[in-house]
Amino acid sequence: MAGEAIEKVLIEKEFGPLWSGVESVTVGDRVYTSPELKLALDMYGADIVGIDLHSLPESLFAYRFYDGDDRCIVVFVMDPELNIVRELRAHIAEWLEDEYYKSGMEAFLADRMVGLLRQKVKG
Repeated sequence: MAGEAIEKVLIEKEFGPLWSGVESVTVGDRVYTSPELKLALDMYGADIVGIDLHSLPESLFAYRFYDGDDRCIVVFVMDPELNIVRELRAHIAEWLEDEYYKSGMEAFLADRMVGLLRQKVKG
């Protein structure tokens, strides 16, 4: 988990607190929201829950989401052709700490984990 703690710090340092990004980004001549980007990347599962988007220099952008399969917060940094040029992952327990381990079966329900995470982050 030490490596994941480093990833969490890196994610927050580069992209700010969770939900601090924007709701849409312009990629080339197209505007994407989190749900539209999820579909464009063929991530149809209910276990993928968008968190936020970030416009970056050099025509790059970031899509931050929760991957319920791995129970990780993920950041894809992508180019205008939607190629992933960088990926960061940190386990949700890095944010939720003991609450994650006490969550029982809810740990396998993406919407519940994201709700718990949002509640903790937003206060």
